[in-house]
Amino acid sequence: MVDLKLQDRMDQAGKKDGGKGDEPEVRMTFGEHIEELRGRLLKSVVFLMLATVISLFFYDQLVWFITRPHVSAMQSLRTDMEKRGIKTNELEYKLIAGGYAAPVIATMKLGFIIALFVSSPFIGYQIWAFISAGLYKNERKYVVMFAPISYLLFAAGCAFGYCLLVRVCLMGLAKTGMAGGNVVSPQYVFSDYLNLVTTLTIILGAVFQLPLIMVFLSKIGLVAPSTYNKFQRLAILCNLIAAAFIAPPDVISMCVVAVPMILLYEIGVVAAFVFASSKPPEPAKS
Repeated sequence: MVDLKLQDRMDQAGKKDGGKGDEPEVRMTFGEHIEELRGRLLKSVVFLMLATVISLFFYDQLVWFITRPHVSAMQSLRTDMEKRGIKTNELEYKLIAGGYAAPVIATMKLGFIIALFVSSPFIGYQIWAFISAGLYKNERKYVVMFAPISYLLFAAGCAFGYCLLVRVCLMGLAKTGMAGGNVVSPQYVFSDYLNLVTTLTIILGAVFQLPLIMVFLSKIGLVAPSTYNKFQRLAILCNLIAAAFIAPPDVISMCVVAVPMILLYEIGVVAAFVFASSKPPEPAKS
Protein backbone atom coordinates (compact mmCIF):
# COMPACT_ATOMS: atom_id res chain seq x y z
CA MET A 1 0.00 0.00 0.00
CA VAL A 2 2.84 2.38 0.89
CA ASP A 3 4.54 1.61 -2.41
CA LEU A 4 1.32 2.26 -4.36
CA LYS A 5 0.87 5.63 -2.65
CA LEU A 6 4.47 6.55 -3.39
CA GLN A 7 4.09 5.57 -7.05
CA ASP A 8 0.84 7.52 -7.29
CA ARG A 9 2.56 10.67 -5.96
CA MET A 10 5.35 10.17 -8.50
CA ASP A 11 2.82 9.75 -11.32
CA GLN A 12 1.07 12.97 -10.29
CA ALA A 13 4.39 14.80 -10.01
CA GLY A 14 5.33 13.58 -13.48
CA LYS A 15 2.04 14.82 -14.92
CA LYS A 16 2.41 18.23 -13.27
CA ASP A 17 5.92 18.63 -14.64
CA GLY A 18 4.90 17.45 -18.08
CA GLY A 19 6.91 14.26 -17.73
CA LYS A 20 10.24 16.10 -17.99
CA GLY A 21 12.40 13.70 -16.10
CA ASP A 22 10.91 14.29 -12.62
CA GLU A 23 9.85 10.63 -12.31
CA PRO A 24 12.69 8.23 -11.55
CA GLU A 25 13.58 5.61 -14.15
CA VAL A 26 13.55 2.66 -11.71
CA ARG A 27 10.73 2.16 -9.23
CA MET A 28 11.39 0.38 -5.97
CA THR A 29 9.18 -2.23 -4.38
CA PHE A 30 7.97 -2.01 -0.79
CA GLY A 31 10.64 -4.46 0.31
CA GLU A 32 13.34 -2.40 -1.40
CA HIS A 33 12.09 0.73 0.39
CA ILE A 34 12.35 -1.07 3.74
CA GLU A 35 15.82 -2.28 2.87
CA GLU A 36 16.92 1.23 1.91
CA LEU A 37 15.45 2.62 5.15
CA ARG A 38 17.32 0.00 7.16
CA GLY A 39 20.57 0.83 5.39
CA ARG A 40 20.26 4.56 5.93
CA LEU A 41 19.33 4.12 9.60
CA LEU A 42 22.35 1.86 10.04
CA LYS A 43 24.62 4.43 8.40
CA SER A 44 23.26 7.19 10.65
CA VAL A 45 23.68 5.14 13.84
CA VAL A 46 27.21 4.04 12.92
CA PHE A 47 28.23 7.60 12.04
CA LEU A 48 26.76 8.90 15.31
CA MET A 49 28.56 6.22 17.34
CA LEU A 50 31.88 6.95 15.63
CA ALA A 51 31.44 10.67 16.25
CA THR A 52 30.67 9.96 19.91
CA VAL A 53 33.78 7.82 20.32
CA ILE A 54 35.96 10.41 18.59
CA SER A 55 34.55 13.19 20.77
CA LEU A 56 35.52 11.24 23.91
CA PHE A 57 39.18 11.51 22.90
CA PHE A 58 38.79 15.29 23.28
CA TYR A 59 37.04 15.04 26.65
CA ASP A 60 39.41 17.44 28.45
CA GLN A 61 38.97 20.09 25.76
CA LEU A 62 35.18 19.61 25.74
CA VAL A 63 34.96 19.91 29.53
CA TRP A 64 37.11 23.03 29.42
CA PHE A 65 34.83 24.48 26.74
CA ILE A 66 31.54 23.55 28.41
CA THR A 67 32.61 24.90 31.83
CA ARG A 68 33.74 28.31 30.56
CA PRO A 69 30.38 29.94 31.44
CA HIS A 70 30.60 28.59 35.00
CA VAL A 71 34.15 29.84 35.51
CA SER A 72 33.28 33.22 34.01
CA ALA A 73 30.19 33.52 36.22
CA MET A 74 32.17 32.62 39.35
CA GLN A 75 34.89 35.13 38.51
CA SER A 76 32.35 37.90 37.92
CA LEU A 77 30.48 36.99 41.08
CA ARG A 78 33.66 36.97 43.17
CA THR A 79 34.70 40.37 41.80
CA ASP A 80 31.26 41.81 42.51
CA MET A 81 31.17 40.44 46.06
CA GLU A 82 34.70 41.64 46.86
CA LYS A 83 33.72 45.15 45.79
CA ARG A 84 30.88 45.03 48.30
CA GLY A 85 33.19 43.73 51.03
CA ILE A 86 31.71 40.22 51.19
CA LYS A 87 34.02 37.26 51.88
CA THR A 88 34.30 34.80 49.01
CA ASN A 89 36.43 32.08 50.56
CA GLU A 90 33.74 29.43 50.02
CA LEU A 91 33.11 30.36 46.38
CA GLU A 92 34.60 27.47 44.39
CA TYR A 93 35.34 27.46 40.66
CA LYS A 94 35.48 23.67 40.43
CA LEU A 95 32.38 21.58 39.89
CA ILE A 96 31.64 18.55 42.09
CA ALA A 97 31.49 15.06 40.57
CA GLY A 98 28.51 14.02 42.72
CA GLY A 99 29.35 10.30 42.87
CA TYR A 100 31.58 7.62 41.34
CA ALA A 101 29.41 6.95 38.30
CA ALA A 102 28.30 10.56 37.77
CA PRO A 103 31.46 11.69 35.89
CA VAL A 104 31.25 8.69 33.55
CA ILE A 105 27.58 9.32 32.77
CA ALA A 106 28.23 13.03 32.28
CA THR A 107 31.17 12.22 30.00
CA MET A 108 29.06 9.95 27.79
CA LYS A 109 26.25 12.48 27.70
CA LEU A 110 28.55 15.34 26.74
CA GLY A 111 30.19 13.26 24.01
CA PHE A 112 26.82 12.18 22.64
CA ILE A 113 25.45 15.73 22.54
CA ILE A 114 28.50 17.05 20.71
CA ALA A 115 28.44 14.09 18.32
CA LEU A 116 24.72 14.55 17.64
CA PHE A 117 25.25 18.20 16.74
CA VAL A 118 28.20 17.37 14.46
CA SER A 119 26.40 14.41 12.87
CA SER A 120 23.12 16.19 12.24
CA PRO A 121 24.01 17.27 8.66
CA PHE A 122 24.90 13.66 7.74
CA ILE A 123 21.78 12.27 9.42
CA GLY A 124 19.68 14.95 7.76
CA TYR A 125 21.09 13.98 4.37
CA GLN A 126 20.21 10.33 4.97
CA ILE A 127 16.64 11.31 5.84
CA TRP A 128 16.47 13.55 2.78
CA ALA A 129 17.86 10.87 0.47
CA PHE A 130 15.15 8.45 1.63
CA ILE A 131 12.11 10.72 1.45
CA SER A 132 13.06 12.78 -1.62
CA ALA A 133 11.82 10.08 -4.01
CA GLY A 134 8.27 10.47 -2.67
CA LEU A 135 8.14 14.28 -2.83
CA TYR A 136 6.90 16.56 -5.56
CA LYS A 137 9.40 18.78 -7.31
CA ASN A 138 8.21 21.92 -5.48
CA GLU A 139 8.32 20.05 -2.14
CA ARG A 140 11.91 19.03 -2.78
CA LYS A 141 12.71 22.64 -3.59
CA TYR A 142 11.35 23.79 -0.22
CA VAL A 143 13.31 21.14 1.68
CA VAL A 144 16.57 22.02 -0.09
CA MET A 145 15.96 25.70 0.61
CA PHE A 146 14.84 25.50 4.25
CA ALA A 147 17.01 22.67 5.64
CA PRO A 148 20.40 24.47 5.54
CA ILE A 149 18.85 27.67 6.90
CA SER A 150 17.24 25.70 9.71
CA TYR A 151 20.57 24.17 10.69
CA LEU A 152 22.31 27.57 10.65
CA LEU A 153 19.55 29.12 12.76
CA PHE A 154 19.76 26.27 15.24
CA ALA A 155 23.53 26.70 15.49
CA ALA A 156 23.09 30.45 15.97
CA GLY A 157 20.55 29.86 18.73
CA CYS A 158 22.84 27.40 20.51
CA ALA A 159 25.73 29.87 20.25
CA PHE A 160 23.56 32.66 21.66
CA GLY A 161 22.43 30.44 24.52
CA TYR A 162 25.96 29.35 25.35
CA CYS A 163 27.69 32.73 25.01
CA LEU A 164 25.08 34.95 26.67
CA LEU A 165 22.04 33.28 28.20
CA VAL A 166 23.90 30.60 30.16
CA ARG A 167 26.33 33.13 31.64
CA VAL A 168 23.56 35.52 32.67
CA CYS A 169 21.48 32.71 34.16
CA LEU A 170 24.43 31.33 36.12
CA MET A 171 25.18 34.76 37.54
CA GLY A 172 21.58 35.24 38.64
CA LEU A 173 21.28 31.76 40.15
CA ALA A 174 24.66 32.03 41.88
CA LYS A 175 23.77 35.37 43.46
CA THR A 176 20.51 33.87 44.69
CA GLY A 177 22.40 30.90 46.13
CA MET A 178 24.80 33.21 47.98
CA ALA A 179 21.90 35.00 49.69
CA GLY A 180 22.19 32.60 52.63
CA GLY A 181 25.45 34.19 53.69
CA ASN A 182 27.43 32.09 56.17
CA VAL A 183 24.60 29.58 56.58
CA VAL A 184 24.52 28.31 52.96
CA SER A 185 27.68 27.11 51.22
CA PRO A 186 27.26 26.96 47.41
CA GLN A 187 28.42 23.72 45.76
CA TYR A 188 27.65 22.99 42.12
CA VAL A 189 27.41 19.46 40.68
CA PHE A 190 28.80 18.89 37.19
CA SER A 191 25.89 16.72 36.02
CA ASP A 192 23.33 19.34 37.07
CA TYR A 193 25.38 22.05 35.41
CA LEU A 194 25.61 20.03 32.18
CA ASN A 195 21.83 19.48 32.18
CA LEU A 196 21.23 23.22 32.64
CA VAL A 197 23.64 24.24 29.87
CA THR A 198 22.41 21.70 27.32
CA THR A 199 18.75 22.43 28.07
CA LEU A 200 19.14 26.19 27.66
CA THR A 201 21.23 25.94 24.49
CA ILE A 202 18.94 23.41 22.80
CA ILE A 203 15.83 25.43 23.69
CA LEU A 204 17.41 28.59 22.28
CA GLY A 205 18.34 26.68 19.14
CA ALA A 206 14.71 25.64 18.73
CA VAL A 207 13.46 29.18 19.46
CA PHE A 208 15.65 30.54 16.66
CA GLN A 209 13.60 28.46 14.20
CA LEU A 210 10.67 30.87 14.67
CA PRO A 211 11.30 33.13 11.61
CA LEU A 212 11.78 30.11 9.36
CA ILE A 213 8.56 28.50 10.59
CA MET A 214 6.65 31.74 10.00
CA VAL A 215 7.99 32.05 6.45
CA PHE A 216 7.21 28.40 5.74
CA LEU A 217 3.61 28.70 6.98
CA SER A 218 3.11 31.78 4.81
CA LYS A 219 4.81 30.17 1.84
CA ILE A 220 2.44 27.20 1.81
CA GLY A 221 -0.55 29.51 2.30
CA LEU A 222 -1.53 28.30 5.75
CA VAL A 223 -1.04 31.68 7.46
CA ALA A 224 -1.21 35.01 5.65
CA PRO A 225 1.69 37.40 6.36
CA SER A 226 -0.78 40.09 7.40
CA THR A 227 -2.03 37.77 10.16
CA TYR A 228 1.34 37.94 11.90
CA ASN A 229 1.17 41.72 11.90
CA LYS A 230 -2.44 41.71 13.07
CA PHE A 231 -1.70 39.61 16.15
CA GLN A 232 1.61 41.27 16.92
CA ARG A 233 0.73 42.35 20.45
CA LEU A 234 -0.64 38.94 21.33
CA ALA A 235 2.55 37.36 19.99
CA ILE A 236 4.67 39.64 22.19
CA LEU A 237 2.62 38.62 25.23
CA CYS A 238 3.03 34.93 24.34
CA ASN A 239 6.77 35.43 23.92
CA LEU A 240 7.00 36.98 27.38
CA ILE A 241 5.06 34.10 28.90
CA ALA A 242 7.24 31.55 27.08
CA ALA A 243 10.40 33.35 28.23
CA ALA A 244 9.19 33.12 31.83
CA PHE A 245 8.97 29.33 31.48
CA ILE A 246 12.24 28.91 29.56
CA ALA A 247 14.52 31.14 31.64
CA PRO A 248 15.50 30.54 35.27
CA PRO A 249 13.45 32.49 37.85
CA ASP A 250 15.09 35.91 37.67
CA VAL A 251 14.13 39.04 35.76
CA ILE A 252 17.44 39.53 33.90
CA SER A 253 17.44 35.98 32.52
CA MET A 254 13.84 36.32 31.42
CA CYS A 255 14.66 39.57 29.58
CA VAL A 256 17.65 37.93 27.89
CA VAL A 257 15.29 35.26 26.52
CA ALA A 258 12.27 37.48 25.81
CA VAL A 259 14.04 40.22 23.83
CA PRO A 260 15.53 37.85 21.20
CA MET A 261 12.20 36.03 20.91
CA ILE A 262 10.38 39.29 20.17
CA LEU A 263 13.08 40.33 17.70
CA LEU A 264 12.88 36.93 16.00
CA TYR A 265 9.12 37.32 15.66
CA GLU A 266 9.56 40.74 14.06
CA ILE A 267 12.17 39.30 11.70
CA GLY A 268 9.73 36.53 10.84
CA VAL A 269 7.00 39.07 10.05
CA VAL A 270 9.26 41.00 7.67
CA ALA A 271 10.63 37.81 6.10
CA ALA A 272 7.10 36.47 5.56
CA PHE A 273 6.11 39.63 3.68
CA VAL A 274 9.32 39.62 1.64
CA PHE A 275 9.44 35.93 0.66
CA ALA A 276 5.77 34.94 0.77
CA SER A 277 3.89 38.07 -0.26
CA SER A 278 4.27 41.03 -2.57
CA LYS A 279 2.30 43.30 -0.26
CA PRO A 280 4.20 45.57 2.16
CA PRO A 281 3.58 45.08 5.90
CA GLU A 282 0.77 47.11 7.39
CA PRO A 283 1.41 49.02 10.62
CA ALA A 284 -0.20 47.45 13.69
CA LYS A 285 -3.42 49.18 14.70
CA SER A 286 -3.40 50.80 18.13
